[in-house]
Amino acid sequence: MKLLTSALVGAGKIADWLHLPVHKKLRGSELKWVCDSNGQVAKGFAEKWGIPNWTDRLEDVLADTAVDWVDVTVPNRFHEPVTVQSLQAGKHVLCQKPMATSIEAAQRMISAADQSACSLGMYMCFRGDPAFRMMKRMIAEGIFGNIISFRGKMISGNGMNLRTGQWRMDDASGALDLLGIHLIDLFAWLYSDIQWVQAYSNTLYAPMNGDDVTTAIYGLKDGVTAVLETTYSSYLGPGLPIYLFEVNGTEGYASYNFDVGKLIIQLKNGYQSENFSCKPNEVKHCTFEHTLNGGDSIANVHQDFVDSLLRGEAFDADGQAGLKSICVVETTRLAARERRQIMISQ
Repeated sequence: MKLLTSALVGAGKIADWLHLPVHKKLRGSELKWVCDSNGQVAKGFAEKWGIPNWTDRLEDVLADTAVDWVDVTVPNRFHEPVTVQSLQAGKHVLCQKPMATSIEAAQRMISAADQSACSLGMYMCFRGDPAFRMMKRMIAEGIFGNIISFRGKMISGNGMNLRTGQWRMDDASGALDLLGIHLIDLFAWLYSDIQWVQAYSNTLYAPMNGDDVTTAIYGLKDGVTAVLETTYSSYLGPGLPIYLFEVNGTEGYASYNFDVGKLIIQLKNGYQSENFSCKPNEVKHCTFEHTLNGGDSIANVHQDFVDSLLRGEAFDADGQAGLKSICVVETTRLAARERRQIMISQ
């Protein structure tokens, strides 16, 4: 099997927590470079993770003809320039969410991918979660009956700790684009594109420039609704469920605590597959190898991206999917400001 070569651009906490452990698990690709604007940070990461090369210059990475793809984990405002430069250099790109800070920037990234004939993928980590993958199949097969609604909640207390000089503060990032975008992507991926939105968004308690609370209701196809609840100033006590997702159908219900992989599911007619079974009307409690905090499915999205490159196939979470999420985020903010329902223009 051909072995691809990659470079990680951006050596912050998210890279240390999620991306570098992923690269150690990948089949068919090996990490050759770590790049960060702070050379000492890049050097420290290289030594910690056993990466052969480090640099504080993106040009060094892009000049290396052995590099096939770039894993972009820089702050949000740098997603566009790093991605566009990498694509123009003939490198495939997997970019952290959110794709960009504006619709126009996301469109420029897609244009650069089209012109280079390189792949542009979005790293939406929860698409790799086995419970979400199973629920997506079950929804498509009608196991939940007719879908009535979805509900997603993601809470954090990080907004209370932000300080001037941190990119989340200076970029005015908030609960919607840091957390809520995951739910927006899941609603669309699990069922359908989002058609309209009503929303409330505010900064109530956290000393931050972005929103610390956003609540939205989205309209999907067939009259299905999806409720998003996200905060960045919540109390987080030991053992509290912080990420929850619900599926409500005419013949089934599921509640998934996806920060720890705990699923509760009940189905009128039961379900049987190779890896999961549930008797009719049984309240089934089960645990999945989730995508966070040590869950074994952490590498699934990166692995899918590598496999798509090796096979020459399209990657599911592509630039168009990223653009759609950005459109929903911007329209959600507009709906909150204008206090009315707004159709999504995509």
